[in-house]
Amino acid sequence: MQTNMEQYRTTRLEQNHEMLEIRYYNADTLCTLIYADQTAQDLRAENYTGNIVKTAFGKSQNPSWADFEDFLEERCIPRRRAGLREYLETLGIDEYDPLAIIQKTKGRMAEDSQWMEIKKIK
Repeated sequence: MQTNMEQYRTTRLEQNHEMLEIRYYNADTLCTLIYADQTAQDLRAENYTGNIVKTAFGKSQNPSWADFEDFLEERCIPRRRAGLREYLETLGIDEYDPLAIIQKTKGRMAEDSQWMEIKKIK
């Protein structure tokens, strides 16, 4: 029997939607698995820890696409940071795009041990 996450993934892939699989870790521990449907702009997330501080969306059991976009932006350099243009050039990115930044940096921040793997799934 498939889980809700597997059913969501399978159904969306059968519909030829552009999908991302995001694994959000704290150090070496998987905390949240996210399937993000870029075509429909919705997602499903499943937590693997009871520590809500370490999960991608805190207490939210049904995050929205806006929640997802906010989450990605929180794992990036701030949009208004001095030196942003130079930072983006160093990464080889033309414009501020949280997903592109995270694909280069894995969403690592100096103040915590959280990071993520992002892959397109077909």
